Amino acid sequence: MRHKLRLFNLILIVVFIFSLTACTIPKTVTETTTAETTIIETTAKDKIAFVSDRDGNFEIYIMNVDGSEQTRLTDNLDCDWAPSFSPDGSKIAFASYRDGNGEIYIMNVDGSEQVNLTNNPANDYYPSFLP
Repeated sequence: MRHKLRLFNLILIVVFIFSLTACTIPKTVTETTTAETTIIETTAKDKIAFVSDRDGNFEIYIMNVDGSEQTRLTDNLDCDWAPSFSPDGSKIAFASYRDGNGEIYIMNVDGSEQVNLTNNPANDYYPSFLP
């Protein structure tokens, strides 16, 4: 019982620390940093979804695995990050602060039909699909 209580307290501390960060971009698969862009990416089939602040705000982009056809999928004033492809590659789940705190969204792989999946006062991060 004591072990479970310690684990619960540790989880609460970690959640509290994450709630204090304004727009910290968690790692998903690969991170590359240059002077102007931080890229965090995930792959599915022949596409790579990644996060970049190249336009002044962290947004989600998609490109072919060879780096061609880079397209921004999200465009809002708050941070979007942590893209995760669905097993069939047709959807991307991601986290966003656009509703005032971290929430999980889903969208089509072309960026259309962005829908909030969570709606609660706690921050929601790290979306992923199970096969």
